[in-house]
Amino acid sequence: MNGVRKLEEKIKICKYDGFDVYSIKEGYSFVYANFNDEDKFIDGLTDYLFSEDNLLNYANRTSKVTFTGEAKQWVRLYHNISVFLNSRLEMLEIGDVTEELKNLLGEEYKLIDENGELKVQKDKVGKIGEYTFHILLTNYFQLDCIVPKFRCSTDRNMSVFGIDTLFLDTRNKILYFGESKFSKNIENGIKLANRSLEEYEQQIREEYRGVLSSEDAFDLSKEFIDIFGEARQLCISFEKLIEISHITEIGVPIFIAHGNTEEKDNPKDYIQNMRKKINNQTFFGLSTKYIFISLPVISKNKFIEIAIKKVVKKYHEYEQRSS
Repeated sequence: MNGVRKLEEKIKICKYDGFDVYSIKEGYSFVYANFNDEDKFIDGLTDYLFSEDNLLNYANRTSKVTFTGEAKQWVRLYHNISVFLNSRLEMLEIGDVTEELKNLLGEEYKLIDENGELKVQKDKVGKIGEYTFHILLTNYFQLDCIVPKFRCSTDRNMSVFGIDTLFLDTRNKILYFGESKFSKNIENGIKLANRSLEEYEQQIREEYRGVLSSEDAFDLSKEFIDIFGEARQLCISFEKLIEISHITEIGVPIFIAHGNTEEKDNPKDYIQNMRKKINNQTFFGLSTKYIFISLPVISKNKFIEIAIKKVVKKYHEYEQRSS
């Protein structure tokens, strides 16, 4: 179901954890402090993302852990930071694509032609984007993580455009299947998100079969098990879970971390572009609750460069303290 929404609502601004959060219905843009000073902005935002508290809680759900400097916390920090330094590059097949999409993917990833099959060489950008998405869904939106995706060993060769986060609104019993993009500008991110949504029902089916219905492979959250545990034992498909559990609504949060192409760009533009241009279709005939999230980072390349340098520094610090 496509359609242009009316965007006359007055934008709201609130302060949260060092961010100015701009919002209108369904749409949010998180602008970190010192946005007018690129160096201070990127330094501050990367410090925030890779703070000890955020790193410790990467694998947590409803219960928050405060960093106290205990020995076991240094070990946990070491394991969590290691996720971003995995030296193995994933080669993902992307199937048939238009020339326009091929050009777009070429801007954002390294493309390799192997025996006539076009593949994407994923790097650390995607992991940092998914991690940032995780932090915002947990901290700001107060959703509960069903399972941290870095723990999953599902077949990522299925598509470049897989489900990036699995979350739950425990109070309202709504499952959230999140999509994360990290792009040079928001327009690229929107196009990539729309490409993902074309295959989203199938991706959700695969995620249910490979992760959510698994009895032993993954340590799924207690909240998910309490709500859906008994029903999933009777269901071989997500469609059956919908029927048995009387699911009437699912959530699709879409996160785009992006560089800025124009100095005149502002958070309202980012939110409106996402709301207007992302194909907010429904899935499985259910009411679909979208959350559109923009995170401007000024420069994608510079942000990633600084982020990786800090990850490497922390990795060695945590390794030393854990030894």
